[in-house]
Amino acid sequence: MGIADELSTLQALHEKGKLTDQEYADAKAAVLKKPEPVSASRRLGRFIGSRAVPLLVVLLLFIGFIWYRAGTRNTGQMIATAVHAPITLKDEVQNIPASSWKAVALNLPYGGTVDINLQVVRGNPIDVFLTTPDQLETMKKEQWNNVRVYTDFNAVKTKTYLRTGQLGQGSYYLVLRDTSLGILSSSASDISVKVQLNP
Repeated sequence: MGIADELSTLQALHEKGKLTDQEYADAKAAVLKKPEPVSASRRLGRFIGSRAVPLLVVLLLFIGFIWYRAGTRNTGQMIATAVHAPITLKDEVQNIPASSWKAVALNLPYGGTVDINLQVVRGNPIDVFLTTPDQLETMKKEQWNNVRVYTDFNAVKTKTYLRTGQLGQGSYYLVLRDTSLGILSSSASDISVKVQLNP
């Protein structure tokens, strides 16, 4: 019997004169103080809630951890792109064997000033130039005189390289080339590559 049923029963007894005003008031107060019995659906809801909430918390923590580990750099770059804030495009060390070359891909999410700082940490002096992806086939054929480049970014036989210039949004290749034979020189070179994009 629910509270509403008990109250209507008490009222009927009171109206028939079987309960005095005081008895009716005391009985009514006692009924109202009693906790309502928990229904089966409410018990099921509590059971699911007690299991689901901790599971959801663990799942959210796991997703947050994955997002932080895998996406912090990308998310930071997306936000920086949206507001055109400075972005570090590259900060790494490249290894180039003697008498070889490597093209480092640069993707500019917006046009701006590009600062390129290279340091030969260990090894031979290198040639450096900047080009576009459509020149990749020409470079693979090693037809270096036919490669179209941005001359402001050229350097020959250098161990320290610092260039700044304006570039539009798009894809580019920073080409590092070691022309030494590796006989009387190092067999490979380690080059620190740092590229920053500023609006």
